[in-house]
Formats: sequence, C-alpha cells, structure tokens
Amino acid sequence: MKITVYPADNGGCGHFRLIWAAEELKRQGHDIDLKPPDKRDIRLQTSGIKRLNQRRDRDARTEDVLDLETDVIVLQRITHQFMAEAIPIMRRKGIAVVLDVDDDLTSIHPSNPAYNGYHPRNEWRIDRTTGEYSRNSWHHLVTAARESTVVTVSTPALLDVYGRAGNGRVIYNHLPSHYYDVDHADSELIGWPAALVSHPDDPSAMGGALARLLGQPREFQVVGDATGCGYAFGLVSDPSGYDEVIDLMAWPEAVARLGIGVAPLADTRFNRCKSWLKPLELSALRVPWVASPRAEYARLYKEGLKEGYVIGALADTPRRWFNELKRLKNSSALRAERAEGARLIAEKYRLEANSWRWLEAWHGAYDLERRGDRATAVIDLSTGHPVVG
Repeated sequence: MKITVYPADNGGCGHFRLIWAAEELKRQGHDIDLKPPDKRDIRLQTSGIKRLNQRRDRDARTEDVLDLETDVIVLQRITHQFMAEAIPIMRRKGIAVVLDVDDDLTSIHPSNPAYNGYHPRNEWRIDRTTGEYSRNSWHHLVTAARESTVVTVSTPALLDVYGRAGNGRVIYNHLPSHYYDVDHADSELIGWPAALVSHPDDPSAMGGALARLLGQPREFQVVGDATGCGYAFGLVSDPSGYDEVIDLMAWPEAVARLGIGVAPLADTRFNRCKSWLKPLELSALRVPWVASPRAEYARLYKEGLKEGYVIGALADTPRRWFNELKRLKNSSALRAERAEGARLIAEKYRLEANSWRWLEAWHGAYDLERRGDRATAVIDLSTGHPVVG
C-alpha cells in the first residue's frame, strides 16, 4: 500500500503533525512518499478559468484530479476551494483521503496574521502579485474535513469542529528524539517559548504577575521576538529575546536555556482546542513550568498525577501565577523535582516510538475506503478507546 503525504508547510505544524512521523515510518520500511511544500505534484483540472482576474471566473470549480498514483493521500490544513473540491473526486477514484488539522481556524484571533488570510470575506479578493482570487477560507477546511475519509486532529475538542462527520481520529502531539538529547542547566530565569504575533492576547492570562515578581525585565526572556512583550506582560520595557527566527531544529536548545517556563493561554474558543505541545516540550527539556488550565494543558498535568508526579502547575488567576512562579523561583529543589517528574511523563510521547499511531490512522482510512464505509466511532489513538462526549 502506497501512502503519499503532503504537509502544509515546513514549519512546526508540518513537522510535528506529518513530516517527522512520515520520515520515521519510511525508515521502518513503509511505502511512504513524502511531498514537501515546494514539490507539489497534484494536478487539478478546473472549469471556467480563462483569466483569474476576471470576475466571471469566480465560478470556476475543480472537475478532475489527474495522474495520482497512490492508495492513501494525506493532506493538511486544506483551505483552498479547488483542493477542498478535489477530495471527493479523489475518493471516487478509490483513493483514501486523510486530512490533518491542528488548530480551529474558525475561531482564530483577529490579530493573528492568518486571520485575514482565512476569513471567508477575503476569499474573493484579488492578489495584486498573482492576479488571482485568494479562494482560501476556513469554510473550505470544514468542507474538506466533512468530505475526507478520515480526519486526524491533535485534541478531542477539534473533533467538534472537524470530526462532525464521524470520521475523526485523535493523535496527540508527540516529540522527536532530538528533544530528549538536550542539556538543561537549572536557573531562576523565567521565559516564554512563544511569539506575540501568534499569541496576541495570551500574556493577559498572567495579569501583572511578572511585574510583581521580577525586579528587572531582563529576568524574563522570550524565546523569539520580544517586541511588544513588555507591554503585553505588564513590564516597564521589552524583555530579552531573539533578533532572528530560531531554526526548528535549534528550538529545543533555545527553550532548554530557560530555568522556568510559562505557557499562558487566554480562555478563548481557539485556545480550548490547543494541544499540549508547549508544556510537553518544556517537560521533555526538564524545564519546570506554569501554565493556564486549558483542557490539554490540564490533561498533561493530570497525566503526571496519575503516575504520582506533580509535573507542573496550573494557574487561573494573576495571584496564582505569582505564587506558583515565586515558589519555583525560590526553590531549586522544587524545580528539580518538577523537572524530573515531567521528563518521565514526556518519555511516553517520543514520536519515534509512537509513529504507529499515524500508520494506524492511514491504514484505517484505506480499509474504510475499500469498504465504502465511514468511521462509525471517534477513536482516541493514544488509548484505542472511543472518545465520549
């Protein structure tokens, strides 16, 4: 059986959700054809297109998908009209289609740069560079999910958005082995491994906790661009950060330089669908952490409690943020205890040891397509049990 994988990007989403898993499965000898974004080869036959900058071409549609030779095609974050329309065509040709989704694009924050790119009202704006209609919309992603054989998502909450057709599968985010080989030195340095551009309102979850706790902004570090973070976190000036974009492979080492990690998430519909990736990264790197009590952060925290470890702290008010950070800042012993417990839990989520979860979903899609059936239950692939509620 041949499986062709098309990640949406070469960044974190593409790697965590598809690329690293596909590469590992290829190493194991499975017939996986990984197609990076710069090597797309899906050929669509469309109707009604003469010149894309003419409004009469707005009614163009996908009529056929040409020259596809595969049994399973794995796509990611499909927001373009033509690709969404291509999915049922591929299925009619006997190809199982798996769609992977990692965020709820229907509730993305208006300050996020991606908001305008995916908002349906902008679908028919003409790109001045290409002269083409955008044709991108988060509505097309919902349609693509409904039409796919199987949808894989990173959290159960995303099933409410993209798994409504009963074809959803949860594959929690995992970490590749290089996360587990990074040295960490204990310190009191508090840091945020994120960017304001993609987390515009999340620092507000901490209130003025950092301003109360820290004597100087330099005692806080942003792993990324710190511009505007001083104001966002209530500090008198921007903290230290990085002038250049951190390479994906260098990211774990940069995060490991922190002594204490913070993972604030505002209580929004978008964040209620966010995965546990941030505290999982901190856990694997032995960085003790404090996080907002969003669903998946709490899930990871409770996972530690089940095994007898307090692997982090959840803070839902500025006072709680202040108290939890102060405890960690004042106690190297507590930092060490939390870090070791968190690392033990993170060991369960090595991607290489769990790549079978992706293969199981992809093989399952193949079997469903051959039977001409749909998934009849939503399965959590971390446990193999149906998701209830």
